[in-house]
Amino acid sequence: MHVTTDWDLQKGTGCTEGHTGTSAAAPLAAGMIALMLQVRPCLTWRDVQHVIVFTATKYEDRHAKWDTNHAGFSHSHQHGFGLLNAWRLVNAAKIWESVPYLASYMSPMLREGRSIPVLPQELEVAWNVTPADLELSGMRTLEHVAVTVTITHPRRGNLEIRLFCPSGMMSLIGTTRSMDSDPNGFSDWTFSTVRCWGEEAQGTYRLLVRDIGDESLRPGTLKQWQLTLYGSSWSPAEIKERQRLLEEAMSGQYLSSDFSLPCPPGLDIPEEQHYTITANTLKTLLLLGCFAVFWTFYYMLEVCLTRNEVGLDLACSSSSSCRWYQQGRKHRALESGLEMESVPLYREKDVEEAEMECEHLEPARHGEEGSWTPTHPKLSSNGRTVSFHETAHTGTEFLGREASTELLGEGREHQPC
Repeated sequence: MHVTTDWDLQKGTGCTEGHTGTSAAAPLAAGMIALMLQVRPCLTWRDVQHVIVFTATKYEDRHAKWDTNHAGFSHSHQHGFGLLNAWRLVNAAKIWESVPYLASYMSPMLREGRSIPVLPQELEVAWNVTPADLELSGMRTLEHVAVTVTITHPRRGNLEIRLFCPSGMMSLIGTTRSMDSDPNGFSDWTFSTVRCWGEEAQGTYRLLVRDIGDESLRPGTLKQWQLTLYGSSWSPAEIKERQRLLEEAMSGQYLSSDFSLPCPPGLDIPEEQHYTITANTLKTLLLLGCFAVFWTFYYMLEVCLTRNEVGLDLACSSSSSCRWYQQGRKHRALESGLEMESVPLYREKDVEEAEMECEHLEPARHGEEGSWTPTHPKLSSNGRTVSFHETAHTGTEFLGREASTELLGEGREHQPC
């Protein structure tokens, strides 16, 4: 029993035990195909299609018209190949051997540009498929036949499209639709049919288009069309033999025995290699991360401190309180620009003391040329005598060549600080 919801809430329960359509057919068909795969796991999607076509039974309906094609399969536009029968499907699947590879053929794009007349007349075009056309693919019998058309029409719902296979089997691939008033027609629109399943592929295919409207509308035009065939290398005789074998299996003799056909070898697909991170790899990544963080903080700290020192030195160089003093005999090297020597700067708290000392400075008589020595030493806070140069050691700065030249040039020796 199949129970589902009822959209129109009949009897006020919201449920129903009787409904039809694809909502009921799809889950039932899926369940039966699952039974087929249970007894024959290696069935392909094309195998499932073939088994359904071979085992479906006609549904007697006074409104349906059944036609039997040249391969012996019955088909109706209302019910397809018929009803699915779980017993027949499972028994057929038990002994089923895979169909040959899929073969296809595509005709060139057939340019027409012909007007579509109104009933009772109709437009007919044809294309002949020769054995030479099918030689490359090896196709002999049909499965699916598709037609792609481009048609202009002011009301495409008035058009009816039919396709005739070489055997004369007719397929109504495009029906008239009274509610379809689209003025764009069909642009590269593909229609397909399975009514020629199992028939020979070679021969002449005919496409018929007719307009059921009236002459008040401008006529439509078939601009182009293309024929596409899908099938296999099975011969009609092989299809007949497969039908006979399946009918013999309907007794269920193979289901009750240990009979089993080997599955054909498939492609050897290697398993996907999943990369796993080991504990050692995690430890290594953690150590590298810690090192990167430490180095980042160290570099940022160094940059910040360096910028602070540069700012202090620049401020000092622009202040009149800072004094430059040169010691030793390095002034010649400084004048030539060959050596840069660090020169101490006064701290702010020593500025006044330094100025007082500068007032009593005199050239050194016994020292090196170009040096300056205070005449009056000073006492430090602890009573120790501190020279002028000792009190000036609060920081370092590089003396540029221009500043050196100015300080050590002629006439600077007797000038006050």
